[in-house]
Amino acid sequence: MKCIWFVLLVEVMSVVDSHRPLTNRGSFDLYLASNNAKTMAEIPYRMCMPKAPDYVHATARPSNPSLPHKFNVAILEIKKLSFIVEIERVDQATGWDRILATVDWSSYIGNGTVYRNLILWFPDGADRRRMNRNTASESCIDNGGRLVDIVDKAMYDVVYNYCRQTIVFGSDEYVRIWLGSSYNPATDTVTQSNGKPGYHGDWWPGAPFTISGYEGYTGLELEIRPPSYTGTN
Repeated sequence: MKCIWFVLLVEVMSVVDSHRPLTNRGSFDLYLASNNAKTMAEIPYRMCMPKAPDYVHATARPSNPSLPHKFNVAILEIKKLSFIVEIERVDQATGWDRILATVDWSSYIGNGTVYRNLILWFPDGADRRRMNRNTASESCIDNGGRLVDIVDKAMYDVVYNYCRQTIVFGSDEYVRIWLGSSYNPATDTVTQSNGKPGYHGDWWPGAPFTISGYEGYTGLELEIRPPSYTGTN
């Protein structure tokens, strides 16, 4: 069995080694004003980075919470010491007078992939071991993450394709990974580890099993086929 997990980008900085990703976060205050609804700014990290991050996520807000300004932030360029953003005011389609704004950011350096501001990663794509769900979950927690929850079809495709390209299959025809979500045969529902509904699709033919005798089968696995596989998943 193989476990995968997410590490939130907003987590505190992790120690870098050969497998773990490096995540950082910070905030930067700056004065903003614009004659239009959009403006550009350069945001320094104000900390040492081993290289330019692979991914940066940022939001902007007025430093004074009583102000009505609401912003969208687009990342234009990621550099080693800073990143460039386009800040767009979305509560009105015009510019604004000079205000003090705060840009909150999080960054990621590593070999995983980022989806919806979450990092999907394997500590070692060649480490294929049999383990039960509890052991897999504990292993993920020990490495600073958690078992992955699949929210919808789009996320299913991202998770499956990332696993397929990252796992070293060797001679194995497939590898199964534990998910954080669980299945309730009595109600035919999938629930994420946070209690919200999970993705209820792309089942193995004949599954899920709701008949008598399967009441205790609540753990969910995702079966991954290697890129060379040409059959039907």
